[in-house]
Amino acid sequence: MVFAFLKRCGIKNPGRIVRARVASLMRAGGNIGWVLDELPKELRAFRNRQSKANSLLIVVADADDCSVQDRRAQLNERVRQAKLEPLRTGESVALLIPKRNVETWIRYLLAEEVTETDDYKSSKPIGKDEFRKAADRLYDLSRPNAARDPKCPPALGEALPAWCMIGDCLR
Repeated sequence: MVFAFLKRCGIKNPGRIVRARVASLMRAGGNIGWVLDELPKELRAFRNRQSKANSLLIVVADADDCSVQDRRAQLNERVRQAKLEPLRTGESVALLIPKRNVETWIRYLLAEEVTETDDYKSSKPIGKDEFRKAADRLYDLSRPNAARDPKCPPALGEALPAWCMIGDCLR
């Protein structure tokens, strides 16, 4: 989803300029432990790079069965435990936390009816064209002054400012 969005923002080949560390490619099953372990290292590296060149850190962590606020608190706690400064407002760090899983957002962006309690991971596979369509809709939703859809899943609505920040950094 993130790569499709980056492409929609004009990055022709995100793989060439984005250092992707994707937990789902590294471990089978739940990967939140990996994300929690890696966040302090990635945040430290991001802050070092940020002093030399404009950088952006995008963290995607499914909320699964807990709340978005609980997942955000877990991420912030790991940062604190690593004795790093807390995440700062205005810092180019996008925390994208879908309630349940990112497939909830993708299915919504494809104009399907969704809830944040149902698991869409096991539903039909998402193809390249669908990722592109979802990214197009997300791009429209993340534009300045975009109208908000009352059917938007709350976690996505909460994450839209982060998506806007990503888009603003790339536009």
